[in-house]
Amino acid sequence: MFCPSCGSKNDVGQKFCRSCGLNLEQISIAVLEQLPLDTRPDLDREQRLLKKFGAFAMTGFGIVLAIGILSLIYVIIWKMIWSGTQPLSGLLLVAFIIFAALALAYVFWNESLKEKRQMMRPTRSDLPPHLPPAQLADPTFEPVPTVTENTTTKLKIKT
Repeated sequence: MFCPSCGSKNDVGQKFCRSCGLNLEQISIAVLEQLPLDTRPDLDREQRLLKKFGAFAMTGFGIVLAIGILSLIYVIIWKMIWSGTQPLSGLLLVAFIIFAALALAYVFWNESLKEKRQMMRPTRSDLPPHLPPAQLADPTFEPVPTVTENTTTKLKIKT
């Protein structure tokens, strides 16, 4: 693979250019993103159906959970606050339940956003199977020797 910054040849397994130090890992992913992917319509359809089913199930769970929380708050307000037996404890319990529900909603929303971002970000498993990264490399590539090569020949080995 050739470095887009300096034009020198690099091995596909290298993460950085040996000449200029440019990060080559992201560049190889960007190049491979532009290649057409082999898609199977039946798997895409099944994935869409699964996503719709998950959204339906989570919506139903959310509605049932919201009804349960609201009924619990109603019982606490009716039994503890309006009856006057324990108004301060009732208010604290209602506040705890409300903020626990909000925290749970935050966690679900945050995880949903993370999943959406992860789906937008390419990974090595997203690369097309018909074109491995090794095909981006030049077959006649010879790596540039490093500064440390051939410097240990004068070291004495103790036996």
